[in-house]
Amino acid sequence: MNIRLYNARILTMEKDKPIFRGEIWIKEEQIVYIAKDDEVETVCGPDFPKLKWDREIDCEGNLLMPGFKDAHTHSAMTLMRSLADDLPLQEWLETKIFPTEAKLTGEDIYDLTKLAVLEYLTSGITGIFDMYLTPDTVAKACEEMGMRCVLVSGLNNFTSSIEQTEKEFLKWNEQDSLISYKLGCHAEYTCDMELLKKLADLAHKYQAPIFAHMSETKKEVEDCIEKYGMSPVALFESLGLFDFGGGIYHGVYLSDEDKKILKKRNVFIITNPASNAKLASGIAPIKTYLEDGMTIAIGT
Repeated sequence: MNIRLYNARILTMEKDKPIFRGEIWIKEEQIVYIAKDDEVETVCGPDFPKLKWDREIDCEGNLLMPGFKDAHTHSAMTLMRSLADDLPLQEWLETKIFPTEAKLTGEDIYDLTKLAVLEYLTSGITGIFDMYLTPDTVAKACEEMGMRCVLVSGLNNFTSSIEQTEKEFLKWNEQDSLISYKLGCHAEYTCDMELLKKLADLAHKYQAPIFAHMSETKKEVEDCIEKYGMSPVALFESLGLFDFGGGIYHGVYLSDEDKKILKKRNVFIITNPASNAKLASGIAPIKTYLEDGMTIAIGT
């Protein structure tokens, strides 16, 4: 399909390039031309337009810019919105969220993901990084709605396996679609040592980055130190899980040594301030992380 977007105020996000009035051409799902209004006919000559348009959209002077990317989502959790807003993380998960999720079918997650996509679109979000149950039905929902989605393995001791994770990794990275797949696990505290070692082996097999919830609460960090004698970040480093980079979700409680590891391994910190505020689990010192040269993304 060939689409022409005209009468737009365009922001390309290029450095030192201000907003300008112009138009954008899309051919076969790829942007092929962006120009100011006064350049269009000069560039194209008397044959303008060179493309036969299937659709022309008058942007009516509205702003056209790259879409936002939500770097951490559990899309189908639209179902649990406002459920137990007054509980700390572990109690919230163990007494409210996990029991509710145990009742969800793949079809439920498909429908709930579609609901979430409608909300993403109202905020200008065009791509998500989604870790949740039944990745296949999440992918189906996103494909049908035109939402770019990076699936992330939520590997844990209760709902998935290393074999399933590898199968999904191969399936969704060999297709030419809006969907791709990254390795990861839910968190240190939902995976035993054997599972974490198997995940490390898988990461090395495919030289792939790893993503996980990490250092979200003080209790999580303290429990990990009591169990393994080191922080979650140091544990992952000791197992080789960060050898090919990756990202941690939340990263509220990081020591100076943790930050050195993350920076050395080019591991992103994906901050989720609304989630942390909901659970009163702390505020990530993002200003300090930026000053320390860390790479930051933001999610919901």
